[in-house]
Amino acid sequence: MFKKILVPLDGSEHSRKIVGWATGLASALKAEIILLSVIDPEDIDILEATTRNLYKNSERGAVGVTRMPSDVIDDAIGQAEKDLQVEADKIQTTGVAAKISVGAGSPAEVIVSEAHSHKVDIIAMATHRESALARGVLGSVTDRVLHSTSIPVFTLYPGEIHEFNDTSGGPHRVIVPLDGSTLSETAVQPAAEIAKAAGAEIVFVEVLRLPFFGVGVAGIEYGGGDYAGDFGIDSQKQEITEYLDGFVQDAKAAGLNSRASIRTGSPSQQIVDEASESENSIVVMASHGSGGLKRWVVGSVADKVIRSARRPVLVIPPKLG
Repeated sequence: MFKKILVPLDGSEHSRKIVGWATGLASALKAEIILLSVIDPEDIDILEATTRNLYKNSERGAVGVTRMPSDVIDDAIGQAEKDLQVEADKIQTTGVAAKISVGAGSPAEVIVSEAHSHKVDIIAMATHRESALARGVLGSVTDRVLHSTSIPVFTLYPGEIHEFNDTSGGPHRVIVPLDGSTLSETAVQPAAEIAKAAGAEIVFVEVLRLPFFGVGVAGIEYGGGDYAGDFGIDSQKQEITEYLDGFVQDAKAAGLNSRASIRTGSPSQQIVDEASESENSIVVMASHGSGGLKRWVVGSVADKVIRSARRPVLVIPPKLG
């Protein structure tokens, strides 16, 4: 299922950290990596304005040289190819096939276009650039990519501490949050494929939100106590246990090390906490979904998990059309 992984890079140190995770994933899946750099014309316009009049030495002294935008773009493409090749060479030392591609245009549009052109199965990208001056394809671009394609997007938010070599073996645990909806369950198959390829444990998680709020020193507070007598929490836990057990048994039948985890509290925080229990884990979840009042909406939860977890999140978008 996963044979090609597209990795957009922007030249920042943080964006390179996704390369380590993508390489580990590609190694486990025996997939190829395609490194992509996007030359944004808006950045070129700024750069061209500052370098329009340069000077070169001649027998008559300094002579003005006018550089056209196309010259600046050509130079940027040439430099991007050199930078990407360095990263590609490093990836290939791990035994993973890698090639490079450079495009020009709106970053999100180019990323999606390149992804479909190369027929990739995953787009792996960091979600925030380090400064406003960085040659960026990140931040809000990730959001646009997520909403523009049905290709799974492997995201990594700032704060992740792993370096290139730390994740070369693939994930040790694969966390699959479920909410009872059919859409959330679309994450199960890709998560199982990754877990099987990496020899990782797969953990199916559902979060029970207790319908209790009270007034405390900080104002309205969420209550995390046991209110089974008043709200039927025990019956909900039993329902969730039976629901998750079906996925656990299917995974075990497929030869996977699998278990269920029922947590109570804020869905996004509980998912983040579950992922943080293992140093080398990833979260695989659908981008949105909905259930009854007993369930949670995956869309807003996925966004919070991406921005809070110091672990990669593989987002499975809904099929377009």
